[in-house]
Amino acid sequence: MMNDMMPTIEETITPDIEAQIEHEEWERGQKLLLEGESWATLIATNGPLMTDAEWKQHKSEYEGYLDTQWKE
Repeated sequence: MMNDMMPTIEETITPDIEAQIEHEEWERGQKLLLEGESWATLIATNGPLMTDAEWKQHKSEYEGYLDTQWKE
C-alpha cells in the first residue's frame, strides 16, 4: 500500500505555497469578473449579437447541420 505511506497535501503544504495558491485563485476570480464586465459593457454598447429570432433560426440550422453530420 504505497499510497498509505505518501504524505497528503495538507501534510506537505507550506505557508508560502498556500499563499501562492490563494493568490492564483484570487487572480482567476478577478479575471472572470473583468471578462464578465467587459462582455456586459460590449452588449450594452453594441446591443446583442443576434436577436431572439436570429438565434432561434441559427440554432435550428445548426441542429440540422449536426443531424446530417452524424448520419454519414
